[in-house]
Formats: sequence, C-alpha cells, structure tokens
Amino acid sequence: MKLLLKILKYIAIMLVSIYLIVTVGGLIVKSQGQSEIDKAALIEDGAKLAVNEHGRKIEYFVYGSTDPNAPVIINMHGSGVEGRLEKEMYQSICQELNVRGIAISLPGFGNTDMKIGRVVADWPKEDLLPVLSQEGVDTFMITGHSQGNPHAMAAACHFGKRCSGLGLYAPLLPNDLTEEIGIVGAVGYEKLKTTEELKSPLRGWYFFVMYLSTDLFSPDLPLSMITRITPKIAEDTLMTDMFGKSFTRAVIRGSAGNTWESARDVCYDWGFDPRLIETKNISVWHAADDTWCPPEIGAWLAEYFTEKGATVNFKNQDEGFGHFTYSRGKYTKAEHSLVKALLDGHK
Repeated sequence: MKLLLKILKYIAIMLVSIYLIVTVGGLIVKSQGQSEIDKAALIEDGAKLAVNEHGRKIEYFVYGSTDPNAPVIINMHGSGVEGRLEKEMYQSICQELNVRGIAISLPGFGNTDMKIGRVVADWPKEDLLPVLSQEGVDTFMITGHSQGNPHAMAAACHFGKRCSGLGLYAPLLPNDLTEEIGIVGAVGYEKLKTTEELKSPLRGWYFFVMYLSTDLFSPDLPLSMITRITPKIAEDTLMTDMFGKSFTRAVIRGSAGNTWESARDVCYDWGFDPRLIETKNISVWHAADDTWCPPEIGAWLAEYFTEKGATVNFKNQDEGFGHFTYSRGKYTKAEHSLVKALLDGHK
C-alpha cells in the first residue's frame, strides 16, 4: 500500500511539474507577442504593407494583370496559413484571365499585426479598406477559403455594390446562425477557447501547445494532420509543398498571433449577419466530402442566396480531397477556376 502511495505521489508531482513547465513556457510565448517585421524578408517575399488609421500594419500581395483597368479580385486564405499561399494559387490564373489579384494576410499571420479579441465585422474597414485605398481599387470581387469566408462575406456586407462578386469556398457560418437554422458548425469549434479564457494565466499551456504545433513542429505536424484526415492529399505534392511553405511563413513573427486568432469568438462570433449580403454574383463551392466544414452549410448558402435573387454557381463535388478539393487539379487552371466563375457571373 505504501509503495502504491509513493508511486501515485511521484506521478502527481510529475504531472504538476509538466503542467507548470508547459504553462510557464506558454506564458513566455504569450508575453513575447509578435516580433518586429523583417523588412528585407518582406521585400524578398514580394509582400507590401498598408497601415490603417490605428497604426496596425497589414501585409498583402499583388499579382496577375498589371493593367490598371483590369477587374480586381481579393483572395482570402484560411486558418494556419498566410496571404502568399493565395498568391501562389491564383497568380497564373489571374494573369491568364487579365485580372488583378490581391491576397491579404489575416491578423496575426505572416507580417500582419495581430489584434486581440477582434471582430470579423471590423475587418473590411480596418484591414481591407487601407489596402484598397493604397492600391486605388474601387469595385472588386472577393473569394475566401475556410476561415477566409467570414472575411469575404464581411467585405460583401460592408462594401455593398463595390463588391461585384463573392466566391465562397468551403464556407462556415457564425455560431448564432448555425444554431438558428439547425446546421452543425465547423468541426471542433466547441473545443476552442474564448479570448477572455486565453487572457487567463492559467491558459498559458494553450499558447505552448499552439507554439509546438504551428511553429516548432511545423510544417510537418500540420501537414500530417491534414493528410491523416484526408489521405489523398498526400498524392498532390504540389499542393502539400505550397501549404507547407505557407504554414512556416504564417508564424514568421511568432505563434502568439495565430493563437489569439484561434479564439472561438474571433472565429465564430462575427458581429454581422451574412444574410444581409446583397451581392448578386455568388459562387459557392463546397465539396460533398468536406469533413471540416459540413457541406450542408454550402448547400444552405447556395439555396438562400438563390432565393434572394442572386445568380449562384454551386459546386459540391466528391473527389476524395474534402476541404481542399478546389485547391488542386483542374481547379488550378484558369478555365475551371473560381475566378473564372465570378468573371462569368459578372457579365
């Protein structure tokens, strides 16, 4: 009995020690925040910076057509990556279709300054508008993949007629709306911590876990998670190479920004109702085998906007690539791209 108690005591001490080490490590990561921008690396990557009225710096990339009269499309990335990924995916498409592309890194990713506890509804004014102003853009189309969708929808809602096309690729919906219409939300959302929870020193361990997964063991760990959920993705080395480089670049200023961006309220409490969108040229591409964002969401959005009078291009293929179906294969060619679908709908 005494031996058993000794063993339990040692186990308890070990667990407490691990918890303290992980928590302290996370608090260090949290307190460091974001490092300074490496301007030489920024230029080498082909990125640009805009500064908003509050002094926050927003990273973005310009690609495709250099014709000042060419239509403009904004391509928004999902969680864990940054704007250069969208440039890599869309630059040849935009060049061929004579479209000017702009990809913006979301707060906390790449070189964009983070904003703790931000609301998606504020993003069009705080991040997108400075980029549009700096680049002299009036009307534009916008696409989003995964977490990029809330920002694309927020832009359509905020800018109204200035947004001539909206492309939703593997979309999700805010918590209040999924509950109202009875659709299951994106996978794992209920396990995420809120901004207020992350502010507690007792949640320091969360920052350490995110540091391990998005920084220290990246890109191998994020890529292995993707291929474990969707094994066929391992076949597409071009796509995994692009995503791997973007996972690495997403945390060039540290993983703290990425962690704050994972807060449940940031991801799922948007601060606006997407049903207020008035854009009439909409594409909803949501794979039928998407296990990350339930395809019922895409089907609901397509039906809702169609009933609202929009011209909706809806795709729901099952090709074995789930959440990343439209990032590969024929969809990387101009004639089959989301950009082309929005251009056709604009005519």
